[in-house]
Amino acid sequence: MIETQYFGLAPIPEVERMWAAFAARGLLVQSSALHLQTVTNERSVTGIVVLVEGANYACEVRSLAVAGEKEGAATSLRSLERRALLLALHWLLQRRTGHALPWGVLFGVRPVKVLHAWWRLRRAQAGELAASERDAALRMLTGDYAIRADRAALLYDVATSVRRVLPDWQQLGREVSVYVGIPFCPTRCSYCTFPAYSMAEKAHYAADFLAALEREIGAVGEALTVSKCNVTTVYVGGGTPTSLCAEELERLLTALVRHLPGGGSWREFSVEAGRADTLTPDRVRVMKEAGVSRVSVNPQTFHESTLQLVGRGHSAALIDKRFALVREAGFSNINMDLIMGLPGERLQNVRDSLARTLALKPDSVTVHTLSYKRGAAVKGDASVPSFIEVEAMLDDAERELREHGYLPYYLYRQKDILADRENVGYALVSKEGLYNIAIIEEWQSIVALGGGGASKWRDPVTGVITRSANARDPAAYVAHIDRIIADKRLRIHDLAKQCGLT
Repeated sequence: MIETQYFGLAPIPEVERMWAAFAARGLLVQSSALHLQTVTNERSVTGIVVLVEGANYACEVRSLAVAGEKEGAATSLRSLERRALLLALHWLLQRRTGHALPWGVLFGVRPVKVLHAWWRLRRAQAGELAASERDAALRMLTGDYAIRADRAALLYDVATSVRRVLPDWQQLGREVSVYVGIPFCPTRCSYCTFPAYSMAEKAHYAADFLAALEREIGAVGEALTVSKCNVTTVYVGGGTPTSLCAEELERLLTALVRHLPGGGSWREFSVEAGRADTLTPDRVRVMKEAGVSRVSVNPQTFHESTLQLVGRGHSAALIDKRFALVREAGFSNINMDLIMGLPGERLQNVRDSLARTLALKPDSVTVHTLSYKRGAAVKGDASVPSFIEVEAMLDDAERELREHGYLPYYLYRQKDILADRENVGYALVSKEGLYNIAIIEEWQSIVALGGGGASKWRDPVTGVITRSANARDPAAYVAHIDRIIADKRLRIHDLAKQCGLT
């Protein structure tokens, strides 16, 4: 770790992350030291960074205007101090190494929020934005946040897609979306840290788990109905929901339609049927009859040896067959996921997977970048491709998808993501995943049911989000279902009051 010395301010965790991101490219001396300081007055905040390498040193200074900040807003000033220091450090390390980070000084999960905030300020000052505002937005992103030009353009495209897809986004705070977690899976993939208990464990827990889940669905549905709170989207994920047998899946989907407000007429009803080896004709029929409108069939890769290496346990040929099964059942919105940077894969493997994906003509494709999640078996695998290879994989995927008419519509980042890049959802026009937008944009509350479900409760006035989570372990979920239901009822009641619904 680099030695860091702060003068007159608290340590900034992103400084270590930025250094690590540059160091991962093998271009920095690990025995270096950093000295960091800020100077603030009524007009500007200045970040000063000095890099010491033995007898040599380099210095960078960056200033940001305080104009537009609320007088006395300590939080805003601290944010400016942090950004001024990170900008100074970024430009210093870029000059030192000849490389820049794709996302500059942004380390958060949702970089699109920066653009939305800028838009709100501009509209407040000048009304509707002119077409020339795209250039102004890109200058802001590249200048104030040091975002690379191609990533800034991608971010702008995502933000404009969101507003095209959900023009009434400002009203969504008066509704909720519902997530349902099914914590069972045929096998655990080596990159996965989601709740995913084995099929043997499912056989032991399924009956009690489903009974408890039905109780939670019923209680939440009643609370939402009494509170006059509508549901925007419903997303069934996991785990792998289609690890449930057809009868169990029918029981679940029927309960959702029966109890949640607007059952059968939500803007989107999505099931993450991610594993091809769980898709059977009876399960597909159940989803269709229940009114599911969007299904994910996720290859992650079509490279046979990689599928076995990461624990998928099925062939690439099965993906083609199961996709055809879903399409022939009449589903007109099918998503497919691909992961860039899987162990042992090279650029040509990704190109082959992308070609096979596009040949199936899915309605949307989500391109994930492998991240080293805590507890994932793949972490530390030496066969993971280099950051240069991962960059090429992602750039190839974006170019090919755009050329085939898929537009980016949601984007998020993760800690320890390869090549310091991003995850992006691409879709044909009108085929975007609405729940994906809802969870990333955080414009409304997400009520999460089932095993490991993490609810996000958004205050409609302040925008502040609080979280509550169900137990991940099926047995613990069943044991605590009474407390889980009581907590949900109270939170929904409070949310309805905040929204003026009751």
